[in-house]
Amino acid sequence: MTRRRRTARFARLLGIVAALVLLLAGCSAGSAAPEPMAPPARPVTTEEAQLLAVVRFNNFDTGTRPFSTSITEKGTELELQGWIDYAGHLGYAEVTGSFTPQALLWNGATVGVHDSAPDAHGNPALPIKDASSTDWVSHPLDGSTSRLDSLLIVLGGLGSDRPENPLLLQQAGALWLRADTVDGVPVTVFASPPSDNPPGAGDPAITADTSPLRLWVDAAGLLRRAEIRLGAQWQTVDFTDTPGPSLSVAGGGG
Repeated sequence: MTRRRRTARFARLLGIVAALVLLLAGCSAGSAAPEPMAPPARPVTTEEAQLLAVVRFNNFDTGTRPFSTSITEKGTELELQGWIDYAGHLGYAEVTGSFTPQALLWNGATVGVHDSAPDAHGNPALPIKDASSTDWVSHPLDGSTSRLDSLLIVLGGLGSDRPENPLLLQQAGALWLRADTVDGVPVTVFASPPSDNPPGAGDPAITADTSPLRLWVDAAGLLRRAEIRLGAQWQTVDFTDTPGPSLSVAGGGG
């Protein structure tokens, strides 16, 4: 065989190999399983509405729920860890970031902070400093001027001394979003209704994106995670199932 023929044959072989590689790659891509699609949101069933209806009451009945979250406030990253005492209407958290650690205390009307190192577990130090202490720097709770204040207001509203009405939740547009897990615990993810009132005839259809609040709820009706919409962003807050300490402040609120 001459050198020219050997070269031509070699070139043909390379062409065949290249074609086979492309063919196999196409077959492999074509046979790959598509990504599973999330199930569409739907109205809650009667049983699901009954589960959703006890979430706020269970927070209240538990007393104090440990929580953690992070939030950007006016360009500063804040990490929060602490407790919300739903029976006592009081929240207390350690706030850390690129600044001196602070203890943060809030109720339905006021929020206050003072410099304070966290305890060994990352929680704010107990007992809570006396409300009359001049160390506190306080201001009225105002969600219109602060993302953090908005978050604290919503968190404080996740407790109630009585269950909600399941029928009203259904009528107002509560949605089932999906089944999920939080730290290995099976949960149901719900979208709370955007309003306490049923939608009117001219109102737009309620979807998962029109809800301001998503709740991850276990089979016992205990809240494990919440997503709170602040503007165009969703804020994730995680809760643990171990009750925290009862909170009290000498001299009044924060």
